[in-house]
Amino acid sequence: RTLAVADGEIWEEDDHEVLIRSERGAKNREPCRYVKGSWSECDSKTNMRARTLTLKKGDQATCEPTKTIQKKCKKACRYEKGTWGECNAQSQMTRNDKLKTNSDPSCEQNRQITKKCKPKGMKPTKATRRNRQ
Repeated sequence: RTLAVADGEIWEEDDHEVLIRSERGAKNREPCRYVKGSWSECDSKTNMRARTLTLKKGDQATCEPTKTIQKKCKKACRYEKGTWGECNAQSQMTRNDKLKTNSDPSCEQNRQITKKCKPKGMKPTKATRRNRQ
C-alpha cells in the first residue's frame, strides 16, 4: 500500500484500488473508493500517460464519479555504460554511454555524463570513521 497526501486529500493505494479521504473534516465524510483503470499508451506529444479511476464506493454527492490521473512516461532508454575519463582542470570527469539495441528508438543514441571528481585523499578510511563514534 502506498499513501500520498495531495490537495487536502489522503490517497491510500494498493494494486487494484485507490481510497481517497478528505484530510479536513474527514469524520463526517465517507471516503471515496475508486477502481483503477489501466494506464494508457504514452502520448508522444506530451510524454504523459493517463489512468481513469472509477468510483466503486462512496457518497455520490462528495465523490467524483471518475478521476483521471496523469504521470510522465518513462522512456525505455537503456545504455551500455562507458568508462569514466580522467579528471579535467575543472575537477570533472566524463563518461560516454551507448544506447542498447532493444531500447526505444526515440532515445538519444549516445549520452554523455559528467560528474565532479572526488578530491584525492578525502575518502574517509575505516580508521577515521571508527574514531568518530
